[in-house]
Amino acid sequence: MRFRDRADAGRRLAANLVAYRSEATRVFGLDGGGLRVGFEVAQALGAPLDAWAARAVESPKEPGHLVGAVSEGGGLYLEVEGIRSAAAPAAELARWMESEAGEVALAAQRLRGGHPRLDTGHCTVVLVVDGLAQGDARVYAALRGLRRQGARRVVLATPVASAEELERLRPEADEVVCLQPIWSLHTVAPAYDDFREVPDLEARQLVARARELASAAQGAGSAGRGEWM
Repeated sequence: MRFRDRADAGRRLAANLVAYRSEATRVFGLDGGGLRVGFEVAQALGAPLDAWAARAVESPKEPGHLVGAVSEGGGLYLEVEGIRSAAAPAAELARWMESEAGEVALAAQRLRGGHPRLDTGHCTVVLVVDGLAQGDARVYAALRGLRRQGARRVVLATPVASAEELERLRPEADEVVCLQPIWSLHTVAPAYDDFREVPDLEARQLVARARELASAAQGAGSAGRGEWM
């Protein structure tokens, strides 16, 4: 299965998430790519959409050496083998994590255009990722961050993913929805005809457009109820 682009992937993914069409559902896209897929999912489910930011954390001493990941909402994932081989003191490791957490907070603000984050308390939250390659630690941190914010149910949804990584992630989510699990998937791009990077400006526009559509839908609903009164 190949996808033309992220919009095509989002429409196909949404068909497998119809059970979550509810007023209590919130859709979050992980960074720009997840937002582009998530926009289609949110529209199909009639759910509000927002961004969710996360970053992998590498050892400053050894670029490319993964030690974990952080996300907004206080999500934290530690890569045990990476930490062991980095041999860094706990205080130094904490500084690395705190530094990246600050970058995550700034990225989240940029993606939302300064608007507050959607409330996740007592809601079903669908975290949409445009693809999950082997070793992508960000998703672990993101799921944990959403859980810490009081989500009643957390669902991970992605068009394509490493089958091994999905199995490791299942304890982190209440449900995992993937259209195409692939063994030993090291990169997501080959699953798409068009996998260009989604710039911050486009990501902000997606969030703003989703907010406008949600507001219009609420207004139409209020007007409809008024006619019956």
